[in-house]
This record gives sequence, C-alpha cells and structure tokens, in this order.
Amino acid sequence: MRLMKTLLTLIFVCVLAIPVQAAEKKIIIRYGHSSGAMVKEPHHAAALDFKAYVEKTTNNAVEVQIYPANQLGGEERNFQDIQSKVIQAASLAVNNATLFSPSLGFFDLPYIFNNFEEAYKAMDENWDEINRRMVKESGNMAVGWLVQGFRVLSNNRRPVKTLADLKGLKIRVPNNPIMIATFKAWDCEPAPMAWDETFNALQQKVVDGQENPYAVFASNKFEEVQKYITEIHYKMWIGPIVVNAEWLEKLPPNVKKAVLEAGRHATKNNRAMIAEMDKELKAAIAKAGVQIIDRPADEAEWAERAMSIWPQFYSKIGDLTLLENVMKSLGRKKP
Repeated sequence: MRLMKTLLTLIFVCVLAIPVQAAEKKIIIRYGHSSGAMVKEPHHAAALDFKAYVEKTTNNAVEVQIYPANQLGGEERNFQDIQSKVIQAASLAVNNATLFSPSLGFFDLPYIFNNFEEAYKAMDENWDEINRRMVKESGNMAVGWLVQGFRVLSNNRRPVKTLADLKGLKIRVPNNPIMIATFKAWDCEPAPMAWDETFNALQQKVVDGQENPYAVFASNKFEEVQKYITEIHYKMWIGPIVVNAEWLEKLPPNVKKAVLEAGRHATKNNRAMIAEMDKELKAAIAKAGVQIIDRPADEAEWAERAMSIWPQFYSKIGDLTLLENVMKSLGRKKP
C-alpha cells in the first residue's frame, strides 16, 4: 500500500510539472516596428500576419510578442539588437538596414523602380542572393519584404510644383548617404534624422518637411504638421522583415520552417493590402486639408539629376553583381 501511495504521488508530481516544463520551453520572438498598432497599418498588419502564422503552425510552441511604435527603439537600433540577439525580429525601411549591409544600397538608388511590378520582380528573382549578401555583411537576413508605396514629399511652407520650389527647404531624410545625395542634387537642404525624432522636429519647425509613403504619412498623423504633398515617385518604400541568421539556424526545424513561411505569408498579404491603400489614403489626407500636387511639372529633370548620382555610390555598394542582376531582371542597364 505504501509503495502504491508513493507511485501515485510521483505520478501526480510529474503531471503537475508538465505545464511548467512546457512553459519554460516556449520560444519567445520579440518583434519590433516603428508604426502604430493599427490593423490597417502595413508594418503592424505584417507583424500580426507573422505572429498568427508562426503561432498557429507551431501549435503555440512559439509566442510572438509585437512591440509597435518604436517601443524597442528606432529602426537602426532594432537592426543592431537583432544582430546581438537582444530581440528576434523587426520590420524596418531598407535604407536603415543599408547602414549595416551596404549591398542593399541598390534599393536606395533613386528611380530604380518605375512601379510595384518592377520592385516585386527584382525582389523575388534575387531574394536568396540578397540574403547571402545580408548575412555576410551583417549576420542578419530577410524572411519577408514589405512595401508601402512610393515615397511622397511633404512640407509645411509652400506647394512644390517644380525643382525651383524645393530650393531652400529643409527636408528630413534618413541617415542614408544615397538619399542625402539625392536631395543635394535637387539643391535642397537634407536633414538626416532618426525616425522617432521626426514628428517633433516637424511640429517644432526644426525641419520643413519629410518624405515617406502615404501609409506612413497617415499612420503618423503628419496632416497635423504638414500642409503640402508632392508625388515625386523617386523611391519606393521597401523594407525587410529581419531576423538573425544564426538565431534562425539554431531553432528547432519546425519553428525555423514556420518563421520562413510566415515571412513569405506576410509578404504576400502586404502586397495585396498596399494595392488598395494608396488611393484610399490619398483621398483621406486630401480631405484632412493637405494640398496634393500629383507630379512635378519638370519630373524628368528630377529623375535626370537624381540618377546622375548613381555612379558615386557604386564603391559603397561594393560588388555590383547584385545590382547588375536586378537591372537584368528589369531589362535595363545601370547608369
């Protein structure tokens, strides 16, 4: 009888221990991004898609914790924290990743893509090679690629209808040498600044304007601090969903597979979402009182000046094979 009681006690203790052990083994993925926690905001929508796919596919063996609105720091900080494995995932503008992986610089070249289809073709046909370069240069890699439309120029001083109207304006740009050089080529004063400082700088008139897609403009309520928008079409907002390659390789095989598939899943959903968003957001922003100029009257000159800087940055990009492959995908040659 005493033996039976001892056995029952051991079984009972073991049963109680199972949830504790399972909880201890749960894998946590901390996922950061810079935008608000709105279902229709592209960053956050992609994060929710990623979370749902990973958790469902792994039967909740993984928990994805989403930290929106720069709660884990700005985009450059997120990239570095993924490198050091402080956090596990983030989505960010590619120009902020380029600081750590120069090969991604081709994405920053002005007027490289004329439309969404060209961007998707370039990304999809060169996905694996892009990741090989990213891992070699930074240790990080992209499991997904997001878009938010072409970046538009906004400011609070005057309508910009030609290059002459841009002269003298101080425009916030990311701390990215290609984007800085582009604005200098337009005789504008670029002001490199971290993203999480931008709204306050606009509000306090430290800078006159900024450039980002309609989705970013709307989600950050820039209509409160900006009066004018010009659709300059010089650069599409493109951003990777980033993880650390070494961290990914050390995950259980089923979890690694889920993370990779979740990135592709979020990419697919993002493309469908963005196809409709620009029209809706443009109308809403105009209704909020922002004056929108569809295209500069001298857009060809904007493009010519901007593309003239490409050769200046070939050495910074480094091995141009990736750029040449992308241009081949687009059926064009680099300047």
